Amino acid sequence: MTTNDMHNPVRVACLISGGGRSVVNLHKKIISAKIPAHIVLVASTRANVAGIQAAAALGLETCEIAALPADTLDDRLDAALEKSGAELIVLAGYLRLFRVARWKNRCLNIHPSLLPKFGGHGMWGEHVHAAVLAAGEIESGCTVHWADEQFDTGSIILQRRCPIHDDMNSTQLAARVFEEESQALPEALARVAHWLRHGGTRPNFTVASNPNQKMN
Repeated sequence: MTTNDMHNPVRVACLISGGGRSVVNLHKKIISAKIPAHIVLVASTRANVAGIQAAAALGLETCEIAALPADTLDDRLDAALEKSGAELIVLAGYLRLFRVARWKNRCLNIHPSLLPKFGGHGMWGEHVHAAVLAAGEIESGCTVHWADEQFDTGSIILQRRCPIHDDMNSTQLAARVFEEESQALPEALARVAHWLRHGGTRPNFTVASNPNQKMN
């Protein structure tokens, strides 16, 4: 990071579907860790979600985009994101499949498992953690990856791991994984912000055990 980076922060728009704690954490980490980024918009396609109020309380620009009519949602969402001047989109607990086409290589997602395990349609929140425990896993964690046109299959940027204790329930595991999410998303954002300003190799690492995970 350079001084010029802080004077030219990457403009970030965040999409949410719920309480917005990932956005709140990200905003605070941008400030405390001096990440060269600025959240220019927090948007939701659900009405009256708590995350919009939480973002507004931080002084962030917010908007609600009606989910209906569904056939125009993607276009209306793109229009709002473009109007904000966003350079990078962060899916921070956004449960819909986002149309990435206009934002290729400019859209990140965070998922509460060690992808490729426990990802895909319907795998979010407590559903993920319950499935992890039911499978008898000894560790879990989170993944930040580039978003593509499917759920949770884009190239991975980074993962953070945590152990699973014998007496953990899904609520406890969710809380422990969120601790890792709170570190992973700001770290990924910092890497991507640097790449957007300075070029070089796109932030990414390979996961050899996953035949379906994209490697670039």
